Amino acid sequence: MSSLWDRPVRVLLQETASPAPTPGGGSVAALSGAFGAALVTMALEISLGKQPGEAEGQAMRDLLAELARHRERLQALADEDVAAFGGYMDALALPRGSEEERRGRRAALREATRAATAAPLETARAVVEVLDLAPRAAELAHKEVVSDVGAGAALLRGALQASLLTVDINVPGWPEGERAGLRAEREDLETRGGARADEVLRRTQERLGAGE
Repeated sequence: MSSLWDRPVRVLLQETASPAPTPGGGSVAALSGAFGAALVTMALEISLGKQPGEAEGQAMRDLLAELARHRERLQALADEDVAAFGGYMDALALPRGSEEERRGRRAALREATRAATAAPLETARAVVEVLDLAPRAAELAHKEVVSDVGAGAALLRGALQASLLTVDINVPGWPEGERAGLRAEREDLETRGGARADEVLRRTQERLGAGE
């Protein structure tokens, strides 16, 4: 399977709009999250080039290192989500004539559902990690580019919601005894990420309004 990242943007957009099931909500959420993280990164890179004080400069470099790690993970997750969905489709296509085949198919579907849930859940985790860093980025970014931190946070929030919806559609396929824990983590990620996004957007608007 070729990477989504190797495709021209126009082709990727057309494939997303096509009747093909991938790229779908999970992979596009990871793509969007990576671009959100990239916008926050860009704002800090530009700000670092404006020769801030030593302490601020080091804080920016530390943030950039963390952002790079999470952005790379989100890049990988876009392809992992596509692969996981492909595995689920393969499991659906398994024969179910004999009892043994039916048992094998049920087991394969359980594992495929776990994989199809794991990718968007990991995307949500990575997105929230970036959102945890974004408030500090909104404080450190130069006034000329602080809007890009806010724009990045807005994209990240959308990526979070999209990835969690992809988790939601897979929850019924999990064993009943494991669903409560999965839902609890899902709710925690939504709450934590939403609060961080609100904080970043509020700080961005404050700085834009104050003309800092």
